[in-house]
Order: sequence, then structure tokens, then C-alpha cells
Amino acid sequence: MGGVASGEVEVDRCRTCGAAWFDPGEIRELTQGRVYAEVDSAHPEVPSPPSGEEKRVALRRAWGEAPGLSCPRCGEPLRPFDFQNTGIPVFRCRGCGGMLVSRRSATALSSRYKFDRDHAALYEAVGASMAEEVRRRVNRRLGPDTGAGPGGGIPVPGLPVLVPLSDKASVAALPPLAVYGILLLTVTLYLLALIGIGGIGGLPGRLALPPGAGFTGVPKFALLLTPFLHGGIVPLAVGCLFLFVLGDNVEDRLGRIPFLLFYLFCGAVAGSAHVLWGKAGMPAALGSAGAVAGVLGAYLVFFPDVPIDMYGMGRVVTVPAYLFACAWAVSVFLWGWGPGPLSSLVNPGPYSLAGHLAGFGTGAACAALWRSVE
Repeated sequence: MGGVASGEVEVDRCRTCGAAWFDPGEIRELTQGRVYAEVDSAHPEVPSPPSGEEKRVALRRAWGEAPGLSCPRCGEPLRPFDFQNTGIPVFRCRGCGGMLVSRRSATALSSRYKFDRDHAALYEAVGASMAEEVRRRVNRRLGPDTGAGPGGGIPVPGLPVLVPLSDKASVAALPPLAVYGILLLTVTLYLLALIGIGGIGGLPGRLALPPGAGFTGVPKFALLLTPFLHGGIVPLAVGCLFLFVLGDNVEDRLGRIPFLLFYLFCGAVAGSAHVLWGKAGMPAALGSAGAVAGVLGAYLVFFPDVPIDMYGMGRVVTVPAYLFACAWAVSVFLWGWGPGPLSSLVNPGPYSLAGHLAGFGTGAACAALWRSVE
């Protein structure tokens, strides 16, 4: 083995086969371009994104190679896994957390994350735009903003929502039936409530969660049913997009029944936080915002670097999952403190800041626990 220096980090590389060993956390040196992969002489071209069948073949091949591999640090067996759901197999030691990456996989990973590195300036510009929006919102609450234009109002570029449109994660091995079932139930209940069939029209009003009032008067099972009821078409569409784009990969990682229980649990925790710590005077909460915040938290833990196509601030951009989560957090702070001039139009039953953050934190914590024991 030889060493390749990257700042204060030294990555070990086999002089014979070109494979690289990354201690815990060091693989970011490769994905972020600080360590360059050696070109595989047998496959000198830049690898194209693998198809579903190619991913399955690569993982089967990796499982066949695993029995002959052991950790050079602690001697524990190495287990292959799909790195960040990219379809590129690497070997991980469950003992020390280090990773063995073949020459071809290292080349593929370096190429896979080149887009993120090449568009770093765009990500910074999006972050600056969101920070400016936060500054204007604060100035609007605390006093006039001389740079905001006539009347100190907030210019809203486009529809004031933030949603994922698609992601670049590999296709799940099995159809996400739990996600499809939740989407079908949610849309069906919304349409039935809209039409008013069978007395369902009054159900959203009876189950809406009052903020900061405690559980006195809250109907039984409201915490479990509220995530499937929405007060408007915009929150319904936003919740369905979050679940459709991000939920399939989280379900693939957890399994169908565990994902369904996970979704209900995140929604219940978010609803409880809204009822206990929500700001008094806000509308009673409806919708899946707390539950899908948990899905986003789990996605961030499982796939932090997977690119996501998102709409926000009047533009469509592609950012890694961790930057999408940051953008979501900014939007939560913008809209989660209390009713604003557009809240009744965009979302008449929003969750409070406490509800959003509780759902997100619960999802991230559950995913971290799941990853530690799988």
C-alpha cells in the first residue's frame, strides 16, 4: 500500500490493483475532488451512469468478491453496499467504518460527483439568495427595509414553495408500494372531503391540531389521521411531491412495513410538537408536512450527496440532498413563525416551526439508528 496525501489526510492506495482504503470520513476527499482516482487501464473511458441491471450485476459481483476481503485496520470482514444509492459498490468494515474502493469504483465516484464540484458557485448563489430573503423577512417584522422597494414589502419570486422535482438516486429494487398506498389514500380523502361524500367533508375540521393548546379536546387518533388530510390543493401537491420523490428510496432502505410505521410515527411526533409547543394564534394544523419532514430527514441520513432537482425561490436548480435540506430549513423558518400574508392562500392549515423541526429530527434520528444496526 502507498499513501496519497490530501491536506492533513493520507489515503492508502494499493500499488498493484489501484484500490484505495478510506478511513471513516475520508471518502469525501474523493467525492469532493481533493483526491483523484487513477484511471482504470481496462476501462479508460469515463463511466456512464449505470442502468438498473448494471447496478444489480455490479452488486452481485461485489458480494462474490467479499468473502476474500478483510479490513486492513481491524481484520473484520468487509461487506459490499451501494454507495449513496448511486449503483457503485464499495466495501465497508462494520467494525471501524472504513471503506475499500476498487479503482473502477473510485473512478466512477469521482465522475459521479463532478457535477456537484463544477456547480459549487451556483449552490453558493442559491444560498446567498435565500439568506437575503431571510434578511428581508426579519427586516419586515422588525422595521422597514430600505432595500426592499416601495412599502418595504417582500418580493416573492414565483410560487412561494420549495419542493423536490426529481432525484438522481438509483431506482429502487422493488416498487414502493407503501409510498403509492399513502399517496392514493391521501388524494382519495382530499377528493372525498372536497365533495363532502359520507360526512367526510367535516373530518379535516374535526381532526385539525390546535397549536400550543395541549391535548385537551384533541380527538383520539387525530395524530395518526391528520397526515392524510389537507386543507388545500397546494399543501396536498407539495406533500405528495416530497413523498413521491424522496419516499421511494427511503422505503427501499427501510422496507415497506417499517416505512409505513416510520411515516406514521414522524407524523405523530410532529403533530404532538405542534400541539404542545406551537405558537398560539396560528391556524389548526392539517397535512403531511410533519411526516414528509421525517422522510426528508431520513433521506438526508441515507443519501446526503445524491443530487436533487428542486423548485424554490422562483427557479429550478440541482443541488445535493444536504443543500436541499438546508434550503428546506430556511423555508421553514420563513413560513413557520406565524401566519403571513400568503399563508391562508398557500396553506390554510400549516404546521408550526416546532412541528416541522420535530418531524425532521425524528426522521433523521430513526434513520441514523436504522443505519447503525442494519
